Amino acid sequence: MIAPCAEPGCPQPAAYRGRCRAHARVSERGILRAGYHLYRTKRWRLTRERQLRDHPLCECGAIAEHVHHRTDLAAGGAAFDPANLQSLCASCHSRETRQRQVNA
Repeated sequence: MIAPCAEPGCPQPAAYRGRCRAHARVSERGILRAGYHLYRTKRWRLTRERQLRDHPLCECGAIAEHVHHRTDLAAGGAAFDPANLQSLCASCHSRETRQRQVNA
């Protein structure tokens, strides 16, 4: 059985993070992540490309697709410092991100 949307009074089935598609979209728009605008800059794109070129493999041995900040930007981590960056595959990046969300 599919669970209903977590929003009070909404009869639609939950599709993403306990909410229907419409409420999930509204909820995601309201989340302001630290460094959100950073990821749209040319400097970040070049930093990301350099990190993946210099470190093409994830710690698990898979091809790295994501660049992860070891120390969150919200916690004062340096955005462009190679020492604060880590190349991860999609699976490991999801796990790391989720672990931080749960522990926060």
